[in-house]
Amino acid sequence: MARRFKKVEGGHGHHGGAWKVAYADFVTAMMALFMVLWLLASTDSASRKEISQYFRTGILPEGDLSMNHASQVTPAIIEETAQPPAPDADRSLQETKQDAAKSISDKLGKLAALDGELADVIKNVTIKITADGLVIETVDEDKGLLFDLASSRLNEPLEKFIRALTPVLMQLDAPIEIDGHTDARPFPAGSRMTNWQLSYERAEKARQILEASGLPPARIFGIFARGASHLYVPNEPLNAKNRRLSFVVKLANAPEQRTSMDKLRASKSTESQEAPAGTTVAKDPPDDVAPPPPAPAAQH
Repeated sequence: MARRFKKVEGGHGHHGGAWKVAYADFVTAMMALFMVLWLLASTDSASRKEISQYFRTGILPEGDLSMNHASQVTPAIIEETAQPPAPDADRSLQETKQDAAKSISDKLGKLAALDGELADVIKNVTIKITADGLVIETVDEDKGLLFDLASSRLNEPLEKFIRALTPVLMQLDAPIEIDGHTDARPFPAGSRMTNWQLSYERAEKARQILEASGLPPARIFGIFARGASHLYVPNEPLNAKNRRLSFVVKLANAPEQRTSMDKLRASKSTESQEAPAGTTVAKDPPDDVAPPPPAPAAQH
């Protein structure tokens, strides 16, 4: 009887490559371990905190490891032309303003990284350092993010920004001024709306959102209608960027700031005490709001 012999090639073929996968996993784990050990040995505590924050949230925070912040949206900080050398007290106040502007910019940048709709608004926000303090401006780009044309209604992206800005402002114990601005586009003849009225109504709605979001009413220094009198782009009076809101944080020398806040709180308290029960105290219109010009046509 003839015998048949079956030749088997590649013995143990069913698991011949499994060890390679296991070895690759082992090498990858060792590389990750050595990288962590290297980072611990070669970075300071601040950098380790940034790395830890990145792995927890997926967002690279501001700092030395942020690749020049290229991937983050942060408001621009503008400093007015420097004056001649000032006394030490004034220099200290200027440094306080600069630190506050940087802090606000960083916080808004982190909010922008978490919310795309907020990022669309924040990328057009500027923070200006002035003699009065800080001016935080939200600028319209005619994309429907802030206002509709000739409307005092604040659109949802702007409302969301103001709600997000509130806790940032609450950390600064300083009076807040709200300015409304419009472009110079004229209203139709016979319209009851004017630039002054439109800019005031926008600023007033911003105040309502700030207070509804937790800002104490005593922190509001005033609501001002600027109309088209302070154009963002002076040589283009119809430019959409002229339609904006400005939040002025009135940072002053410590004694002056405390006096201003104390007077403001006392004034609010007196108004509340003098009002009869069950009545609402009306806010006086701001003193520096210019009335509409009698002769020229109304604008918006």
